Amino acid sequence: MQFIRRLLSTTGRKRLMRGLSTAELVGIIVIVGILGALGGTYISGLVGSAKTNSGNQNAQSLNTVLSSAWAAGAIVDDGTHAPGMIDCSTSLAAVAQLCGNGVLVNGVTYKMSPPVGTQASYTLANAGGGATTINTSFSYTGTTP
Repeated sequence: MQFIRRLLSTTGRKRLMRGLSTAELVGIIVIVGILGALGGTYISGLVGSAKTNSGNQNAQSLNTVLSSAWAAGAIVDDGTHAPGMIDCSTSLAAVAQLCGNGVLVNGVTYKMSPPVGTQASYTLANAGGGATTINTSFSYTGTTP
């Protein structure tokens, strides 16, 4: 505070003012660098955790859409791709359908909106193995950086 008063005062301008020494400046730079490194590590951990939580939430949303479609009368696609059929041949096909055009059952379209960004990060239990309403669910398998 005294340093600022000296700078702002009109009297005594001829006095010799001292600044920070080299050792003090180096100490400040080291402290700021340590704080920056710790903060960067902490923030990158938060970003990774947020990505995982977002992926798990998207998997739950896909499960909700799938359950709603099953409850409305959707059936597993037999290869004819008729309305009301969900393509469960692969996980990617099921996610692409539910995030794309959706499945039309009794005049209602069931789809996830907004769609997931990385569709390959989600797996469908029993995909390609006769998925049914009872034992089919999505899970997030993405990896965090």
